[in-house]
Amino acid sequence: MKRIPVTGLFLLAVVVSGCHGQGSCARGDWCDCSGGSECYQGCAGDGNACRMFCHNMDRCGATCGETCNFECYSYTGDCSADCGDQCHISCNDGVSCGASCGANCNYTCWDMKSCGVTAGPGSLLSCNNVDTCVVECLGDCSVYCSEQVGNCKVTCPNGASPVSCPDGKLACGSC
Repeated sequence: MKRIPVTGLFLLAVVVSGCHGQGSCARGDWCDCSGGSECYQGCAGDGNACRMFCHNMDRCGATCGETCNFECYSYTGDCSADCGDQCHISCNDGVSCGASCGANCNYTCWDMKSCGVTAGPGSLLSCNNVDTCVVECLGDCSVYCSEQVGNCKVTCPNGASPVSCPDGKLACGSC
């Protein structure tokens, strides 16, 4: 199985220049990194239910368990996230956004050069106004690529081709 490269940012759970806090976000906290070179955040305790934000950075990444939110926006260069089930990942106004998430993931990427995500079953994934959007579904999922996406590539389990649905989405599984 081919994995989407996300530059390995989420493998680090330490804070570098530009992070506010200790690099470890507690359940339910709003953790923010801004105005620096790099920031890598992790979710403390059981690793679940953190809200992490990055903006005005060169590189930013987050690692989290389940039911987490990660937003990377406002001229952030490269963003990456590794998250469990029921996560919300949003990237905009940057260069690249790579993510890996579990079941029922909601991934949105817009106004970026490249977006890439590997997501579990039941996920809703969308790209808008990007040069390249690469999606690997590990089960049934729905993918929306707007007309402003230069290249939209969707890979379904077992090499199956995605289905074009009446509402404009591509689906691995049924519409």
